[in-house]
This record gives sequence, C-alpha cells and structure tokens, in this order.
Amino acid sequence: MLSLGSGLLASGIAAIADEKNRFFESEIRPLLEKHCLECHRGSDPEGGLTLEHRGGWHDAAVVVPGRPQSSRLLQVVQSDDPDERMPPPDAGEPLAPEQVRAIEKWIADGAFDPRDPPANEKPTATGPKKRNRVFEITEEDRNYWAFQPFERESDDSKTDAQDKPLDISQAAARIDALLERQRSDIPVAPRADARTLIRRAVYDLWGIVPTPEMVQQFQQNLDDNSWRSLIDSLLSSRRYGEQWGRHWLDWVRYAETNGYERDGIKPNAWRYRDYVIDSFASNKPYDQFIIEQLAGDEWAREQGWSATNETERWRQSIIATGFYRLHQWDDEPDDTQQAEFDDADDVLISIGTTFLGLTIGCARCHDHKFDPISQRDYYAMLSCIRGVDPYGQSKKGGGGRGTGRIQQPLVEDAVHAAWEKEKQVKLEQLRDRLAKTDDPSARPPIETEIRNLQESKPPFDVALVVANRNADPPETFVLYRGDIHAPRDPVGPDTPAIFSEQVGAPKLDDAVRNGAGASGRRLSLARWIANPRHPLTARVMVNRIWQRHFGIGIVPTPDDFGKTGIEPSNPELLDFLAQEFIRSGWSIHHMHRLIMSTQAYAMASNSVDEVGATKDPDVRWVWRQQMRRMDAEAIRDSILAISGTLTDKQGGPSIYPRLSPEVRDAANPVSLSQWNESPLPEQSCRSVYLIVKRSLKIPFLETMDFANRSSPAGVRPVTTTAPQALLLLNDPWVREQSQVLVARLRAEAGSDSNAMIERLWLLAYQRTPAPDEREIALQFIEEQDPRDEQETWISLCRAVLNSNEFLYID
Repeated sequence: MLSLGSGLLASGIAAIADEKNRFFESEIRPLLEKHCLECHRGSDPEGGLTLEHRGGWHDAAVVVPGRPQSSRLLQVVQSDDPDERMPPPDAGEPLAPEQVRAIEKWIADGAFDPRDPPANEKPTATGPKKRNRVFEITEEDRNYWAFQPFERESDDSKTDAQDKPLDISQAAARIDALLERQRSDIPVAPRADARTLIRRAVYDLWGIVPTPEMVQQFQQNLDDNSWRSLIDSLLSSRRYGEQWGRHWLDWVRYAETNGYERDGIKPNAWRYRDYVIDSFASNKPYDQFIIEQLAGDEWAREQGWSATNETERWRQSIIATGFYRLHQWDDEPDDTQQAEFDDADDVLISIGTTFLGLTIGCARCHDHKFDPISQRDYYAMLSCIRGVDPYGQSKKGGGGRGTGRIQQPLVEDAVHAAWEKEKQVKLEQLRDRLAKTDDPSARPPIETEIRNLQESKPPFDVALVVANRNADPPETFVLYRGDIHAPRDPVGPDTPAIFSEQVGAPKLDDAVRNGAGASGRRLSLARWIANPRHPLTARVMVNRIWQRHFGIGIVPTPDDFGKTGIEPSNPELLDFLAQEFIRSGWSIHHMHRLIMSTQAYAMASNSVDEVGATKDPDVRWVWRQQMRRMDAEAIRDSILAISGTLTDKQGGPSIYPRLSPEVRDAANPVSLSQWNESPLPEQSCRSVYLIVKRSLKIPFLETMDFANRSSPAGVRPVTTTAPQALLLLNDPWVREQSQVLVARLRAEAGSDSNAMIERLWLLAYQRTPAPDEREIALQFIEEQDPRDEQETWISLCRAVLNSNEFLYID
C-alpha cells in the first residue's frame, strides 16, 4: 500500500507529464501543422527534414532537447536573415514572438513529442551517418552538441559563468533538480544506509574497502556535516591520489615498457606515474595539469623556472612531459620514417581521446567518415607536435636501434656535465690500465670495473621526458592515404576548423600558426585545449568523474564525444558540471564534493522498479545507484588491507611481484629476463606501484580485467568468468593472504570461533554476521577434521574473499 508521501510523489509526476502533453497539444502541434508541415512532411520533405513525428527532428539534429540555443529549429525561426528564416518570407509573416517563446520553452523542457513515426516507416537511421566524400563543414556539424559553447542557464537563481562556484549544497540541489526533470515519471530509489554509503565513498576515492572502525565511527553520526567531513578526509589522503591517478594512467595508456618483441624498459617512467598521483592528491588545477603534460618544458622556459629557480615547479613540469613517451615503440622497424609517424600518431590519438574525447586518429588516411575533422585538420594538429625529438634514432637497414633524447637529468646542466666528465676520465684511466697490463689475471677485474662504471647511475634524479629537435621541425604535409612516401599539400600548425566556427572560440597563437620554429607549438596547443572557452575539455573531464561515481557517464562513451559515440543523457547537466568545474578553478576535488553531496549519489542500488527498468534499463537517468564490481587493483589492495599486510609505499621505482612457475614457463624469455623480482615484503604495496609491462601482465590483475595499456581505456571491460572465481579460490597468493588473515583473526579475536567469525565479517564486509551466516560458518568449521583447523579457517577466508558482497560495491 502506498504511503501518503509516495502517493503525492506519484501524483506530482503524473501532473508534470500531463502538463508537458497539454503544452505540446495546445501550443506546439498547432504551430507545426500551420507553419511547417506543408513543406516538411511526406516521403520527400523539403531539405530532407520531416517534422511529422519526433524521429524527423531527432535524426536531423535540429532539436537538442534541453538546449534551445543549440537547436537549429529555434535559430531559424529567430533569424533576421531572409535566406535562413523559417517560415521563408514567401510563405507569409514570421512566427509571432509568443510562438517563438513557445518553441524555446518546449525545447528547454525536454522537447516532449508524443508523435511516433508511422508503423510502416522504416527506422530513419541505424547508426551514425557517413559524411559526404567532399569534405565541408555543414550546419549539422556546427550545431552538433559537442562543439557548442556552454549554454547559459536560464534560471535566475544561477550565477554567471564567470562568477565563483556555487555553494556545494546549492550546486548539489541543482544537479538533483536537473536529474529529476528528466526522470520525472520514474520513481527513485530510497537513500542507502550508512554502511553502504561509506563503502561506496571509500571505494570511489581510495579504491579499497573501509576499516570496521571507520564505518562504526561514521554510523554514530549521520548528519550532513559528518558526510562532508568524511569526503574531506578521504580527499586529503594520498590514497585518493593513488586511486584517481590510477584512473588517469588508464586514460593515457601508461606502461613502463615499449611493447613489441623485446618490450624494453622505458627508463624512469615511474616518475610520470608519481607525478600523476601527486597531482591528484594535491588537487592541482586541471588546466595546469594539461599544460604541464603537453608542454611543461616550454612553459617552464617561458616562466623562467630552472633547476635553481622555482626548482620544484620546474621539476614537476619536466617530469610531466613523460606523457609523450608512453606509446609503444618498435626498436627495429622496417622503415624508421614510417615508425616515427606511427609514434606521433599514437601520441596525437591519446591527446585527442584523453583531453578532447575525439577520435582524431581516424583522419590520418582520409577525412573522418563521421566527424567534421578533415585529413588536413589531422596533419595540422600533428604539426603542433612534430618539433618533438623522436623516441628512437633514425636507422637504415636491419637490426635494432637506440633511443633518442628521451631522458633528462633533473639538475643544473653544469652538475650533469661535471659528473659525465669525471666518469669519462675514470673510464679512460681504466682503459689505459687495461691496455698496459701484461697480467692476464688482472684483466677480468679491470673489465668488471669498466662495465660497472659504464652502467653506474648518476647521484641525481633522471626522468623520462620530451625534448624538442635541435633544428626547426620538418615540414608537415598531408599524406595521401597516410603514406609517408606520398606527400601532398604542406600544412602548418593549427587546430580543426570546426573549432573556429563559434564566435570567441580559442585559437592557437598567431606566431605558432605562421610556423615560427619548434618551440612554443606544444605550449600553444596545450593552452588551446586548457582554454575555459574550449567546448570539449571541461565536458570530457567532468563526464569521466561522473562515470567513476555512477558506473556510466552522462556520455557513456567517455573517449568519443563524436558522432560514433553516444549522445549525452542530460546535456544541461553536463554543461552545468563543466561550467562549475571551470568556475571552481578547474578543481577536481570540488567536483567530487559536489557530486557526492547529491541525493542521486546517496541512492540505494538494490531498488527494483518496473517503470525504470523498462524506460531506462542502463540507469542513465540515475533513478538508482549502480552496483559495481571493484576494479582489479582494488580487489588486490583490499585483500592486502584486510589481511593487514598492505604497505605504505609512496612512490619510487616500480615493484616486481613474484611470478608462478607456470607463468615463467609460458612467458617470453626476453620479457622474463627483465623481471627482477622485488623483496617479498615490498610486494604488498598498492597495485598502482606494480610494474606495468606490456608483454607480461601480472596474472592476478589481468584475470580481473586489468586495462589494456596499448591504447587509451576510458572504460574497462567487466567480465564474469570461471577463471576469476578459480583464481580467488586457488591462487597461491590468495591462499597466502588468507593464511595471514587467519593469523590476524586469532591475534585480534582470540581462539573463540564465534569471535573470529565476527571479526572476519567486520574486516571483509564491515558488518557483523547475520544469525544464519554465523550458523553456517560455525557448522562448516565444526564439520571439518580438527587436525586441519588451520586449513579450515583458510578455506573460510578464501570463500569470503570470493563472495559478491566483498567484490561488489552497492
């Protein structure tokens, strides 16, 4: 039986739906029939646009629900240009102001349209429409939602886009209102209980399960202040940086080896990993984060930073440029020049995907088949990074090749030069001794000294970095079908033309666009991307943050905001978040606080509603929370945390865990020869600090859906397979951790079985066992051979670690 509150809510929802229908039937349908349908109906409508049913305006993208100023339909009825205005001048008077306002209101309220296409009409689209063979930017391109400037909010209570960010409570209420407007006819789930909320929050921000003590303390004080304090404490921990830095490493396809057969090590790549973790932990402004990675060296030079002036800022800016060296690299290509372009293409694809949510690489060999990105646009953007010194040395003929200038000492040039000079002097002395010695037995020790000195590491830090070419960058040409041996028109540094179509759109510096040298090109590109007026940068990042908190993005394809991606479920919400992100000074922490303060975030995930399941099975409208399985690293880290063995390692060279004999037998011998197993105590670190080797992934993580590190991964696949269950039951490492966990249970709960079971449940589930669970666990223990008591408890621990309640976050 419905409660009074539920009845009122249902009545309110029905009233909203009725009002939308009444408005359409009384205001919009008569207007369309009188002024539009004479031309825009039938099998061959004017301009290919039919307004007879909602599929017509939807497929033609002339109406963007919730975004009137981005809707072509509103633009043409408002236009003063007789060549553009609709209805056309020869069809009579333009629409009255009140009719234009009605269209604007209709679109702003979601463009409710009950008119279905005729039953005998085939679907008008089965996927994104291919572009014409002759490239041109069309009105449809200009009006595509992702390329539009942020739409100003019409609500008078909102701040101007240039003002300070909203109060967290006010902004959270705005988000909930935008969600409610969209799902007004779907009942929403109730608020989750305190234990579920803190498990969700700790997983989202730390990537592990909380301790029982954290949960108990939170349950004792359930007001809004305690929730805000919890979020603040989680964000202030380095564990937050480790969790969200790990997400970023997925998005930029971070790995510490080159791939291919030899899969050589990328020296000091781990410094880039630590830079990313530090950046998230310190809440570095996102626009600065972008500029440092794409042009930190040029920015530091412009600002006058060096190893002796603003040392830490200079150091971080230099390390950040390791972004350019994360790609796969072939050390023995058939064609060095082709390999150089392949490397640059890999970098450009990552820039486009990570920061802009665009598949720019699809325009390498021809104009993009779906998005308004021409082949010329592709090579113009490529020209912005052609000044980068290649990863590998140029070489003709077979065999391997060495690397280029991919490392830089993080000290003054004079310090580095002095150390190199001293090293060379010592080498010459040793070689001289070797040449003069007549004693054969003395030669091996001297040769060993020479080898050790040659391989010696400097007494200062060195980083994997970008470097500009010594000379001006080579001229860039549009390559016919992407063939380096078929150059066509020359192009200079520039950005895709579609981004210049909007008034006030950011552009590259004029000096850079005119091709002035190598230095400054990447900095200009970085500033173009980080410009607050860029239509994609903020949208893409807030969508990634939303996706990690709700299991699906407002745009479900976070790496593709183009036409082969999926349109946003709530464009107005996406724009509100993007503008709030910019207003906050590009603060990622602010976005976490905002999103996690909403009623939507706090909903239960186990609510089942037939209306919601039918209308929104993917829960894109957020009428409940999503149940999510923990990521591979979070599962491993949580097992370590529960057993009590998780170390507090914070940065430094990566850890090589132990490999089983079976893995060693099957591994590539070349890859295996580089696997220098770390001391056992060091292996219990957080997974983000484990080596990421392209040809030899850590079996536990790979089985649990570790990210592909050959290309950007905005969303990891989540599989449910038998090998995963077998791994968690039988893997030697899981058994070892279970054995350690048993020792912890005895140390903290004594030898009483009841107390040990309760402690196990508290550590794994953060709750005490239900009576039936306690009874089953006790029965299992009592039925085993007392002589195998240790094995019995290990088996129980493994079963708990393999349970859905441990592996999934509600």
